[in-house]
Amino acid sequence: MHCIDTWEGGIEHQSRGLNLSDVEKRFDKNISIATRSSSIGASVHKHKGTSISKLASLIADEGAGTFDFIYVDGSHQAPDVISDAILGFNLLKVGGVIGFDDYLWSEALPYGKDPLRMPKFAIDSFINIYIRKLDFIATGNQQLYVTKKSE
Repeated sequence: MHCIDTWEGGIEHQSRGLNLSDVEKRFDKNISIATRSSSIGASVHKHKGTSISKLASLIADEGAGTFDFIYVDGSHQAPDVISDAILGFNLLKVGGVIGFDDYLWSEALPYGKDPLRMPKFAIDSFINIYIRKLDFIATGNQQLYVTKKSE
């Protein structure tokens, strides 16, 4: 398992002055507990940094089409989400699944909703671009899952 995060939070966290160092500490503790108790010898690789640079490095190091599952839940900013989706799609094997969290998430802003500060706009754009290469997995929540059916 590869986990990528800056552990700095997004713009919506930074604007409120939140310190997310406790989140990273809790992540490290939970991963330590999970790997120690795993009966199959789970391996977790923590990549601290931006997803665009870390995903590109994974493509270079691991190769395209090597991952079974990609979960996109790092940023609520549309430009970040679309790059995560495209790079994640390249890492994904045919038959693999990509999941998107916070599909309908929006930020309460004084001027209303901003499509560039919402995952949905980017996810919909990715789906429209790759529609012939995807199958949908039905869910009844804020997440969206698709299977990669071709390169």
